[in-house]
Amino acid sequence: MIAPIKIVRTQTKGMVTIPREFREKLGISSNSLLEAKIVDNGVMFVKMNYQALEPEIYSDEQIKNWLKEDKLDKKTAEKIKKLLK
Repeated sequence: MIAPIKIVRTQTKGMVTIPREFREKLGISSNSLLEAKIVDNGVMFVKMNYQALEPEIYSDEQIKNWLKEDKLDKKTAEKIKKLLK
């Protein structure tokens, strides 16, 4: 099956309207995310499929470990202090 072709015009600030037929077929709504990339002499838009992630609650122990892992050693901290003076 040959994909339908539509001619669209760029608007202010480069905005382009995606034809309704395309939006309906692809399930693109006003809040859909699209990936845009340059291909040859054009731009390709691909609908991104994503699921909102549930927020994760971190324990005090996890946070404590992250802070410990991120702590600078004394030698590195001294080098940074000298560079910032």
